Amino acid sequence: VDGWAPKNHTGTYRGAVTLRDSFAQSINTVAVKLADEVGRGNVISTARRLGIRSELHDRPSLALGTAEVTPLELVAAYVPFANGGEGITPHIIARVRNGDGKLLYEYKGAGLARVVDDSYVAEMNDMMNATMVSGTGRQAALPDQIAGGKTGTSQNSRDAWFVGYTAHYVGGVWVGNDDGSKMRNVTGGTLPAHIWHDIMVYAHEGKQPLALPGTRSPWLEEASSRLWSAPAEKSNAPLYRRMIDLLSGG
Repeated sequence: VDGWAPKNHTGTYRGAVTLRDSFAQSINTVAVKLADEVGRGNVISTARRLGIRSELHDRPSLALGTAEVTPLELVAAYVPFANGGEGITPHIIARVRNGDGKLLYEYKGAGLARVVDDSYVAEMNDMMNATMVSGTGRQAALPDQIAGGKTGTSQNSRDAWFVGYTAHYVGGVWVGNDDGSKMRNVTGGTLPAHIWHDIMVYAHEGKQPLALPGTRSPWLEEASSRLWSAPAEKSNAPLYRRMIDLLSGG
């Protein structure tokens, strides 16, 4: 594209693959080709709609994340897939009270309203879930929650991150050296995915498993209820695998 050719992390080329599989396996060549076909201007406008405010260049490598954004922006852009298409304005402080309990400040910012259509939310959640089930984010998969997410690794492994979500929480993990030097054998699907997994297991204690928006079905509702009410034992494993198969088209 424009005299530049991307390479895959594996150094191999798989030929024709589905968008779902290429997304789950983080195949760079497909991402660049897709962005070129739909137009990088459309990619940028979509990022803006999801809440990305950092400067985004219009070069072919944009599809591989070569335009830098903050972790807060990146995580916030995933929220619409977790909540059914509603954009949000991320903030750190919800409210401030003094020692007597008097409210001194309360965040009252409004969200961004609907930024993604229902049908696209469902399709994105299906692909994001595939990353957790059969793709590069398998190490982040949760034992009793349906989740979606995406791994990322910059050139020479200087940065590695994982952003993932359930119907309850969205979170992102970034790792890297302070001096920007190369890490040893660290990718988004290794250390960041492990950290995300451990934090989310703790965060979801006592929370009922919920389907991701757009993937809900009567069978899944019943299975989720059975998972929630059944004791944590090996008999739950086949049921959970069936839920994953259902979400992944199996």
